Parts: sequence; C-alpha cells; structure tokens
Amino acid sequence: MEKYWICYINPWNVLPCFHCIGAAAQMEASMQIHSNIIFPVEIIGTIAFASSGAMVAVRKRLDLFGIIVLGVITAVGGGMLRDLMIGNIPPNMFKNPVYVLAAFLTVIVLFLLFRRWPFLLASHYMEEYERVMNILDAIGLGAFTVIGIDTGIDAGYGDYYF
Repeated sequence: MEKYWICYINPWNVLPCFHCIGAAAQMEASMQIHSNIIFPVEIIGTIAFASSGAMVAVRKRLDLFGIIVLGVITAVGGGMLRDLMIGNIPPNMFKNPVYVLAAFLTVIVLFLLFRRWPFLLASHYMEEYERVMNILDAIGLGAFTVIGIDTGIDAGYGDYYF
C-alpha cells in the first residue's frame, strides 16, 4: 500500500518532505510508547477493579453468576458508560474484548480460590491482599482517568473545560 504525503508546509509537494517524515516518525514513536506503557497499566487497572467487585460479591456470598456480573461490571462498566455518553458506539469493550476477558478470568480465579479455601477470607492474608489492592486500584484509577480524558479529546470534546 502506497502512502500519499501531504506536506502542511508545502501542500503541492507530492513527495515526503523532511518535516513530514520527522512528524510521522515522532507520531509512530508516541503510539509505540502508548501501547507499551498504557496497555499493561490498563490491564492492571482492569484486574484490580474486577478483583474489587468480585471480592464484594464473595463476601456477600453470591453465586458464580453474581460474582461474574459484579466483577466484570466493576472493571469495564465505567468505560462503557463513558463511551455511550460521548457517542462512541459500540463501546470499546465490545470492539476490543481483551479487557472483558481479563476481568472475567480474574473473577473466575478469585471464585475458585475462595471456594476451594474459604478460610482465606478470615486469615491474615486478607490484610496483605487489601494493601496490594489499594496500590493497584490507585494505578488503575490514574490510568483510567488519563484514558478517559484522552478518549474525550479524541471524540471532539477537547475545547470544553469544567
């Protein structure tokens, strides 16, 4: 596939100029950094939020279906609502289901773990779990805030300030 270059400095130039090549390389490097850094942080946040929702359901002694619903909705429900409010239809969770899959697997692992060894809910391991989850929740909250802002700007809401 052939790339057509439109130079913003000299629009009559049909060949790539040095300015455009540099801008394209910089954009490509920026996108590579985005995928190398943001994606793992998104997955960490998704796992943390799914775990948080699933733990509430486990403590309330819900069945497997209730644990799955609460865990997955906690993990990806905010992004779905954001996409619906800004008109991004279908929401990203349906376009790229890797986040739903990560949330689902997290919920299943927690369900099996606490059904197999229910004494873990009342043990000293829960204090360590809560401490780690606070850190992961903070990482997820920061990542999802930045991603939400970026999604809003991409949708054309960059000029609206609060």
